[in-house]
Amino acid sequence: MKGEQGSTLSQKQSDGKSVVMDLMQFKELDAHALKVNFKDSVENLVSVLHEKAHSDLEKVRAIWMWICHHIEYDVEGYRNRDKASYKPADVLQSGKAICSGYAQLFEEMCRVAGIQCKYLAGRCRNDDFKGKSRHAWNAVYLDGKWHLLDCTWASGYVDDSYTKFTFSYKEFYFLTSPALFRKDHFPDEDEWQLLKQKLTPEAA
Repeated sequence: MKGEQGSTLSQKQSDGKSVVMDLMQFKELDAHALKVNFKDSVENLVSVLHEKAHSDLEKVRAIWMWICHHIEYDVEGYRNRDKASYKPADVLQSGKAICSGYAQLFEEMCRVAGIQCKYLAGRCRNDDFKGKSRHAWNAVYLDGKWHLLDCTWASGYVDDSYTKFTFSYKEFYFLTSPALFRKDHFPDEDEWQLLKQKLTPEAA
């Protein structure tokens, strides 16, 4: 009976994901990622983050959790793009980024970790990040397949006046199933919908 309950829990926590997983398997890894506070270089940060990671999935998870809980959305940079930097080293030092900075930092950290990652751009539809509809996110290659995720939207939300960001983690955007992800993400290149039947924004 106990085994059946564990199986049910695992399946429930996999709902909406493109990978079957039990989120409890990440408990120690997540706690470690949240405590790491290295900002001197991407290489050193990744090295420390991955001390407790034993698979590519766990490496991606550690990178993801660190970014979502340590990088805040740069509301000033959003209003004045000249003040925003997208370079991973700059984002790491400042602790702030707009979506392009989040996605580029994630891509760079995956590169250092030896994990194939793709920076994606397109249009979006989201109540937490109002304003222009251009957006950036990522895809990672795990176990022979591409999977989608969005560090920016997972990290928190901005207020109605677009002056303040609040950290508020959203698990939903980690390795989200393409069918669900496609409801509010519209990549410029249709192939990155990762769906056999491509949809238009109007049909989503």
